[in-house]
Amino acid sequence: MPRIRMLPLLLPCLLAACNERAPVTATPPQDLRGIMEQGATIGMLTRAAFVCGTALPMQVQDRAARIEAVVIRIQERQGGLAARDAFLHSLQPPDFGPRQRGRAAWCEARRAEIARMDMLLSGPEGAALVQQVEAALR
Repeated sequence: MPRIRMLPLLLPCLLAACNERAPVTATPPQDLRGIMEQGATIGMLTRAAFVCGTALPMQVQDRAARIEAVVIRIQERQGGLAARDAFLHSLQPPDFGPRQRGRAAWCEARRAEIARMDMLLSGPEGAALVQQVEAALR
């Protein structure tokens, strides 16, 4: 079976492996909860890309940072500093220890979602998403 045909079969496993966060989609979230979920997913995947040695273009990093900054502000408004800190802690990759046990498998499980986020944030959908998320603060 070609690898491309296997992708739909692996996608549910990959999504479950991403800390059960909502997938990054081109459809802009319609409510604050959707914005929070999408921002958390983007933040987690951005950190995963760094840990896994996957380079993200500056434009993608900038857009991801802008989205995450809005979500952090919303978290802080809703629950104070403790909620903000808990949110940031939830985005961190696992500590693999000095021997990096499990890191390769963890990274492999996120590679497709990182690429999907990269494509989304690189394009016009990414620009629209940033605008919509930033508008949520107003």
